[in-house]
Formats: sequence, C-alpha cells, structure tokens
Amino acid sequence: MQKTLFLMSNLLSTKELSKHMEYFDTPCLFFSEFKNAWNNVQFQVLKLETRQNYTERGSKSLEEMIKGNIENAVNLLPMERACDVNLYMSLKNKNVDFIRCRPVVLPLTDYLKWEIQGYHFNAQFNEQIYFLHRNQEKIIFDKLALHDFMIFDKDVAFIHNYDDNGEILGGWKTINSDYIKNLIYIFGLIKSVSQKYDYFLKINNL
Repeated sequence: MQKTLFLMSNLLSTKELSKHMEYFDTPCLFFSEFKNAWNNVQFQVLKLETRQNYTERGSKSLEEMIKGNIENAVNLLPMERACDVNLYMSLKNKNVDFIRCRPVVLPLTDYLKWEIQGYHFNAQFNEQIYFLHRNQEKIIFDKLALHDFMIFDKDVAFIHNYDDNGEILGGWKTINSDYIKNLIYIFGLIKSVSQKYDYFLKINNL
C-alpha cells in the first residue's frame, strides 16, 4: 500500500489531466476522433471502464437482460456486436494487444451482468479483460481514476465524460506525451491488482 500511495502522489488524476486536454462536447465529435487512433495503432490499446452502469441506447439485448430474459439477451448479442468484428480482426492481424480493466462492485448490476456476456464475445477475439474489486482499491478510483479512458500506444489518449446516468456527453483528447504516460501509470497500477475476468468470476462464484 505504501508503494501505491507513493506512486499515486506523483500522478495527476484524470480530472486534473482533462483540464489541459482538448474537449469535444458531443458524443459524435468525440468518437469521430477515434478513427485515426484505431487505424494507426501498432502495439496496444488500453481501456479503463469505471462505471457499474452505462446508458446503451437502442440495445435490444440489454433490454432483455434488464427484463430478466437472459437467454434472449445472450442470443441477441452476436448480432449487435457484429459491427465490431472487423475492428477486432484488424487488431489481431496487426498483433495489437487490446487490454481492458474493469473495477467491479458486488452484487453485480444488471448492466454488468449483460456486459460480462459481451466480454465473452470480446475474449473470442483475443481481447484481454481484467476485473478487480473496486472497494478493495477504493483510493485509486476516488483519487486518480475518476473517468473512463483509452490509450493508443503512446501516441494519443482519450478521457470519457459521462453524466450520472452513464450517458456519454463527450470527452477529452491529448497527444501530450507526459499526460499519456500519466494515464499509462494509472492503468498499470490498476492492472497490477487485477485478475483475468473469467478467473475473477470463478472465484467469486459469479
């Protein structure tokens, strides 16, 4: 814990970093900035998701999960996720590692139960997914990792801006190498105390 606190003391939080980054004030503008990042990435994509609920408009699969129709939700997922297959295949062909970390609070929300089914789909395409107990690493998420973010190699990073309901409002972008390194260090702290998601599910009887 002392080592973690020492490392944290030398890092800026995502909130502090965002003050110095370019902001895109609609989801459309924000996500349009990702196209070049996905096309140009050569080595790795790092993704942190922090929320237990997100708003996923138009997802019939999620609607079925919330209704308790788990089988229907699972059956609908491949169709809804088909648009991601080309992206995953592109990353695989370039030998790009896609690593996702995800703090989890128990008991699971309906959203996270649904998202886990999506992770099973992602894992088929070599995405590396890690879970950790948020409340056991509370200080990291209360002090440093206050937002979701993504990092593409050491070239560009994005911080996501969600409202309290998990609705994406827009986000920030940076190509500043120091800010990107800061985010990489935060991600590294989180991953160092995480477990492969399927193992996490197993040992927590989920």
